[in-house]
Order: sequence, then structure tokens, then C-alpha cells
Amino acid sequence: MAGWTRLKNLLQCLPTRNNSVQNLLFYGLRSLVSTPVAQPKQAVTDGAETSIKKRNKSRKKLSRRPRFSKRFLPKLQPKADEEYYSSPKQMKTNLIDFLERRDMHQRSKVINIPYFTSGSVMAVVKSDPHLKRGSTRFVGICIAVNNNKLGSTFILRNFIDGQGIEMMYETYSPLIQKIEVLKLERRRKSKLYYLRDKMPSEYTIKQSFKAVEHDNEKTVPVYQRKY
Repeated sequence: MAGWTRLKNLLQCLPTRNNSVQNLLFYGLRSLVSTPVAQPKQAVTDGAETSIKKRNKSRKKLSRRPRFSKRFLPKLQPKADEEYYSSPKQMKTNLIDFLERRDMHQRSKVINIPYFTSGSVMAVVKSDPHLKRGSTRFVGICIAVNNNKLGSTFILRNFIDGQGIEMMYETYSPLIQKIEVLKLERRRKSKLYYLRDKMPSEYTIKQSFKAVEHDNEKTVPVYQRKY
């Protein structure tokens, strides 16, 4: 645009007194330069058409993310009655992954591993040879879940005798005798480490907490604060 203003100023400096002629020259030159020149259409081959179609497909916008999330729905745990893969080739994976998943499947035949999320109230019975009873039962709220195949762990927190206690359990450990989900619910965050700085009333759960039934066809309910 600066070039056109300079041309107009140059035409105004000419020794002619009729400004209409200068304007006519200016706008005439501008219209000649600005009009595009029609180029002859080139013949498009079949290969070029296919490449253009592929390019247009790649430029299409991706579909929006679904409104629901997988973490709201119950996970499909391996059934004990089902037959497992006989080899890594049949499973289409490597040897280490095959051995880990086979151990997980065999462990699921011994105890029932229910579906739970961070924020659920749980009770775990673990064998302890140093006690007369032979086992201990701990009730608490699940503040973290780490899904790592055979090394999966979860952490329970509770307030007992004026002290905050956390217990980490291995999901597929042979020392665990029973895993109970007393109340299935979830929080807005996946890790509830912020409960360590909260008041004890936020995570205190009685050892005599009774189980609350949950309909598996419905989504996991969200925790609602009472105050």
C-alpha cells in the first residue's frame, strides 16, 4: 500500500493542474496491476487426483472427545473360568508381559479383586504370621491407585488413636486374603494426597463401617461434601 501512496504523491507533483487526470492515471494503473491474470487450467492426472484427495482427508478436523470417560465405568476384570493364552505369540506380546498377565489371571482365581477408584472406602485383610489371629484388617479411604500390571498398588488412609495412618498394599500380593469395597465413590482428582493437610474429620472412617451396595449398571457416584 505504501507503494501506491508514493505513486499518487509523484503524480500530484507533475506540472499539470487538472487533478482529475492524475486520479484517472492512478486508479487506472492500480486496476491493471491488481486484476489477476487468468492462467490456463492444467490437466490433472489420476495419480494427482488421489494425492489431492488424501491431502484433503488429512486436513479434516478430528472428532471431538467423547463426553464420558473410561474411568467412570467399571473395568473388565479377568474371569477365573476363562482359558488364558497358551503362548506369547498367541497373545501377540513379549514374554515378560505374557508371564505377568498370566500370574495376574491365576491370582484372580484365588481372590476376588473388585473394581475401585481413589476416594472409595475399602477394607483389606492381610495375613500376618507374627499375630495370634494370623491376619489384620485395615479400613480406610483409598487416596491413590497405581495400575502397573503385576506391580499394581493402592494406598489407604485413616485416622486411628489420634494419628494419621497410611497403608500401601500390592493388589496381586499373595499375602492379601480379601479386598472389600465398602463404599464405591470417586473424587475430582485421581490422587488425594491433599487429605494429609486436611482435618482428620475428612478421612476418619470407623472400623465398623457397613458396606453400601452399588448398582454396577450405573456410573460411579461423586463424593459430596456434607458442609
